[in-house]
Amino acid sequence: MQASGGRRVTVYGHVEAVRVKGKIAFITIRTFDGEEQVTIKKGVAPEEVWRAIEEIGREYLIRVDGVMVESKIARLGREILPERIAVVAPSKPTPIDLYGKVEAEWPTRLRYRYLDIRRPRVKAIFRVRSTLMAAAREFLRREGFVELTFPIIIATATEGGAELFPVDYFGRRAFLAQSSQLYKQSAVPAFGRVFSIAPSFRAEKSRTRKHLTEFWQIDVEAALVTKRDLMDLQFRLVNSVVERILEENERDLEILGVADLEPWSGYDVISYDEALETLRRKGFEIEWGDDFGADEERALVEEFDRPFFIPEFPASVTAFYYMVDREDPRIAHRIDMMGPGRYGVEWSSGGLREHEPDRLRARMEAMGLNPESFGWYLEMFEYGFPPHGGFGMGVERLLQTLLRLERIHEAALYPRTPDILEP
Repeated sequence: MQASGGRRVTVYGHVEAVRVKGKIAFITIRTFDGEEQVTIKKGVAPEEVWRAIEEIGREYLIRVDGVMVESKIARLGREILPERIAVVAPSKPTPIDLYGKVEAEWPTRLRYRYLDIRRPRVKAIFRVRSTLMAAAREFLRREGFVELTFPIIIATATEGGAELFPVDYFGRRAFLAQSSQLYKQSAVPAFGRVFSIAPSFRAEKSRTRKHLTEFWQIDVEAALVTKRDLMDLQFRLVNSVVERILEENERDLEILGVADLEPWSGYDVISYDEALETLRRKGFEIEWGDDFGADEERALVEEFDRPFFIPEFPASVTAFYYMVDREDPRIAHRIDMMGPGRYGVEWSSGGLREHEPDRLRARMEAMGLNPESFGWYLEMFEYGFPPHGGFGMGVERLLQTLLRLERIHEAALYPRTPDILEP
């Protein structure tokens, strides 16, 4: 006969630990949402419940029917007094430790990623990621943006270059989308403000802490915006995400040891020339016209304790669709948003777009691209196309900074890199 009081519950969970101390036993189970303690008292619980202890092992999925009661002794402040325990699915011994005793090396964790994601720390990362994406979506909708979905299989390279994954499309050559850039631009005259949250694919052979070959972006585009508008929008978007995480993921942040996350009071803006000066002061041999690689970005972000923007870049290192300054054609109106500190990386890249077809065509030709390959894209600018701009913000990169992750791979459930294709 079980103790009275409490509430009746049915709980499913994986067995994390079984401890027997004389006539009392404790089972810790990891549920989908957290964990629970099951307390079995010999002579109080049914005899078949006591015998069930001998049949279960770690990672067994069990069902527990019983009464949830408050407890001043239990670590969670509550415990389940079981009336029935049933094995739903047994488990072999796991090849990696899931219980925080021995940390496996990353390659081993990745080999058994389907087990690794059961660990509380890893689950916490992806609960926060879920909040991040929902918060971004809701913020943009409040700002008047319309969510659209764009093709993943495309006929034309978005960014140019060789960073493309080819696809055999019924005998025709196609590619996985590097971004939704061309398509989201096409929707601006119809809707004014649009966004999508979708995967992008880039065949970069980069093996850095911030690169994935498959990643997710918050892609945003809007008519009649200035560079200041775009910077303000991104800053408010990030702060809105942070506020939502603080509201919904307090326990996850505790698990991850992130105690000082808070919205930023403002952001900084530095010019490309100022960034060059900082890098040269730190020992980098870099010339005007060079883009910033992973090492240069890391050196820059360590100089800041809040987000910052670089609102212009040499036209030679920007994609063809960026607007080139009318007075100084060496400069393009590209904006990079950078996350600050040790875990900072480039969060987003965006800026003002070129909307005059003749200038676009000339820019393509100057970059060695064939305008005929962009037929429909160039045509659309002949039909009253408004000035516009936008950005693509990396979900994994933002998460990496907010959660202080050493590698971006941890922000992807099943990361893809030049070396990783499975599981």
